[in-house]
Amino acid sequence: GGGPSPPATSGGDGAPGERMKPLPAPLPPGLGASERELEHFLRDALSSCIMLERYPRCVIQVVVQIVQADGGVLGTAVNCAVMALMDAGLAMRGLPVASTCVVFGGAGEKSGQERVGGGVTVWLDPTAEEESGEGHSTVVLVTDASEQSLILNSMTFGSPLSLEGLTCSIDVSNQMAVAMLKFMRLAVEQKVTKELQTLWS
Repeated sequence: GGGPSPPATSGGDGAPGERMKPLPAPLPPGLGASERELEHFLRDALSSCIMLERYPRCVIQVVVQIVQADGGVLGTAVNCAVMALMDAGLAMRGLPVASTCVVFGGAGEKSGQERVGGGVTVWLDPTAEEESGEGHSTVVLVTDASEQSLILNSMTFGSPLSLEGLTCSIDVSNQMAVAMLKFMRLAVEQKVTKELQTLWS
């Protein structure tokens, strides 16, 4: 990721969505979603939190390269892009955090990953094998870490998702967002501390 690019030469400010460039690097196929759908998902999640009005004649380009993947690629791409935008110092009105869940209609046996609510079992951060199984739904939710009730974007693959399954996914995602926010804050604090030590050494 990086900061604003030079002004576009085509003229005009463009709509906010047009100033957020889709990914030029391909994402792996996501359980039936096309590459363009995944690009739009990532663009919408990021453009909803960036103060694009502060960059009226700039193109913010985010490049995502997948070196290795074992599940949760789309959610991980969102979180990595957010960290890159923070590092670049872009003005942001919120902090989107993505989570990937696998939702089963009944109880399962998966120690360490599941949280059960009613008759629904939710696996957080599934592997590629768990995502590609049959008889369940895979949900990618993007929530605002500063306002957890706000869902910025979502995408569902696999079997149809019940209302109860969606509710449980949101609950688990909100819990995960709290932990992810702490990790992001720790990473930024460590970076700033290291830069200050280098500056004054």
